[in-house]
Order: sequence, then C-alpha cells, then structure tokens
Amino acid sequence: MKQRFAVLLTAVVVLCAFAGCSSSLPYSGLLSSLSGGVPGLSTDQLVASAGSLLGLASEKLPAADFQKVAGAIPGTSDLISKAGDLTGLGKSFGSIGNVTSALGKMGVTPDQVAKVGTSVADFAGKAGGDSVKNLLSGVLK
Repeated sequence: MKQRFAVLLTAVVVLCAFAGCSSSLPYSGLLSSLSGGVPGLSTDQLVASAGSLLGLASEKLPAADFQKVAGAIPGTSDLISKAGDLTGLGKSFGSIGNVTSALGKMGVTPDQVAKVGTSVADFAGKAGGDSVKNLLSGVLK
C-alpha cells in the first residue's frame, strides 16, 4: 500500500512539473484565496478575472500607487499578461465595462467579477495594509 502511494505521489509531482501546476505560480496564493472567496470559477477564469482587474488598476492608478499594489501581490505583471491573452483584451483593459464584457464571454458573471475585485483588494490589503486595499477598491468600483 505504501509503495502504491509513493508511486502515485511521484506521478503527481512529475505531472505537475511538466504541466505547470498552479501551486508553482508566483500568484498561486492569490488564486487559492480567490477560489475560496469566489467558488465555481476555473483557474483560467480566476486568472483572467484577477489579472484583468489588476490590469485595469494599472491603467487607472498613478504609477507609484500601482507599484504598492503590485508589491503586495506576487507575479502581478505575469497575471496581467495572462489575463490579456485569455480575455483578448491584450494590454489595454480600458474600463470596468470592457473587463466585465470580456470576462462574460468566458462565463464569468458581473457578480463574480465584483466578488473577485473585493477578494483581490482584500488579499492585497493583507500584505500591503489598508491603504493598498483602499487604492485597489477605489479604482475597481
């Protein structure tokens, strides 16, 4: 029995190494937090949602303020880039309406977008404090 478990565990580790399991991503902590706060979304939907909202924040906030947000969430630039690819928005997120529309095409409801926004702000606030949380919350309304 122990040998079967060891073989199975080894297989999972090898598969994760080749498939790129999300736990190895710099923003895996954020994804874990989001999956608990916004259940029912796939990993791609969570990446697209969080990354798009952070991309929007990067366009709306002064650079110095966004640096505080990015400093609180590891892998922010990679997350934004992946979101741009997944949603088709590229490098320009534009407005909350654009983001919500693009995410809607991926099956994410406006209510889920709002919940992701709140969860991302809460996550950033835990690392960066209330001022970072408020910066992000203010721009995602």
